[in-house]
Formats: sequence, structure tokens, C-alpha cells
Amino acid sequence: MKRFFIALVLITVAGCQSTGTTTRATPTAAPNLKAAPINAAAGAEYIRLGQYKFALEKLEKALSQDPNLAEAHNIIAVLYQRLAKIEKSEYHFKRAIARVPLYAEAHNNYGVLLCDQGRYNESEKQFLLAISDPLYSNPAQAYENAGLCVDKIPDATLAEAYFRSALQINPNLRKSLFKMADLSYQNIEYIAAKSYIERYRKVSRWTPQALLIAIKTEHKLGDQDKVASYILLLKAHFPDSDEALEVRQGQY
Repeated sequence: MKRFFIALVLITVAGCQSTGTTTRATPTAAPNLKAAPINAAAGAEYIRLGQYKFALEKLEKALSQDPNLAEAHNIIAVLYQRLAKIEKSEYHFKRAIARVPLYAEAHNNYGVLLCDQGRYNESEKQFLLAISDPLYSNPAQAYENAGLCVDKIPDATLAEAYFRSALQINPNLRKSLFKMADLSYQNIEYIAAKSYIERYRKVSRWTPQALLIAIKTEHKLGDQDKVASYILLLKAHFPDSDEALEVRQGQY
């Protein structure tokens, strides 16, 4: 399954990807609320370490100290998503956004959840809300997430527009580069596909999917030496992949 980026502690979720949580200041009215952000940050660190039990304890404590702490709701929502507790995850994303409507990381992460649930149009809206925040530090990732999600509709034209926007901001986004290579090949734009594959290779290791696109592209361009080279790589590194089987059957 494609993966996107989720905004928290660089936690990867199947489908899209969440961002890392930046702590967005939520005003606290009393000194006894000061511990809540500390516990929320500790919860995020425990998630990063894969210690979900301790993460949940810290995040529940943070929310008991400050039920309106938006970043705690965002972080615990990501944790619940990792634990496949989708209803709880959505509840806390909504609480985070209700508290801080222009909370880009929460919008991005909520978009990841919605996309993984097949709610593509709702997901796209959340990514666009994240992008609309002028203070958001990672709009390229939200554009990429939007592209990956609408590509599942499928809407290749809109997906391409989002991938292009992502690459204008960050030219080294490997998923966007791979998807642009794939879309360019499908659009019979083989020179462009070759260019995207070459850019992809500079920022990422080969995958069987990328090698297959490279093989197909060079075959269309008539460079049999490159085709042979890529086939050797595919068979050497991914001999049991579906892509290697496809090549052995001459389907390229």
C-alpha cells in the first residue's frame, strides 16, 4: 500500500504519511496546566520509540491536566490510528482542530486517517486546509499526501498537479518523483519518465516498482543496454518480486 507522511514524530502510517508534531502553543490559563505539554511531548517520544503503552499513559495524563490541549489530541489521535482504533483517532483529530482550527499538522494527519479509510474527498480537503496555513513548515508533504490520495480515486490529472506542486517546494520527494515517473510513462511521455526516474534514483534506493518503470521506459526509448542493466538489478535484488516475474514473462 502506498504510504504518506503523518505530522507527529515522523510516524509512518499505511496509505499517507503524517508529519512530525510541532507543538503549537495553546494558551494555558493556570500554572497547573504547564505539565500537560511536557507529558504530551513525552507521549510523542514514546510513540517514536514504539512504546505505545507508555505513550498512552503520558497522553492520557496530559489530557487530564488540560483537556483542551490541541497538540495532545493530535498526538493521541495518531497513536490510536497506529493501534487501529479509528473512531477514537477521528474523535481526537476533531478535538484538536476544534481547539485550533488552523492546525496544519492535525489537518494533515487527519487527512491521512481519512485516506486510509477510503474517504478520499474528505481527505483531500484536510490536506488543502493544512496547505492553507501560511505557518505550516511542510506544505510539500501535504501536497504529496493529497496526490497519493486522489490517485486512489483514481484522478491521475489532479494527482499529477499535486505532485508537481510538492516537487516545486521540495524537488527531492521520492514518492512524488516515482509517481511522476509512473504517470509520465502512462501519458507516453517517456523522456519525462526517464528524467523523473533519474532524479528518483539520486534520492532513494531502488524498489522493484521503480526498476520496472525504468525498464519499461528505456524499452520504449530503445536503449536495450539500459534495459538489460535494469533487468539485472531487478533480478539480483528483488528476484521473488511480482515485477521480476513480469519481466521474466516478457511483459514490459
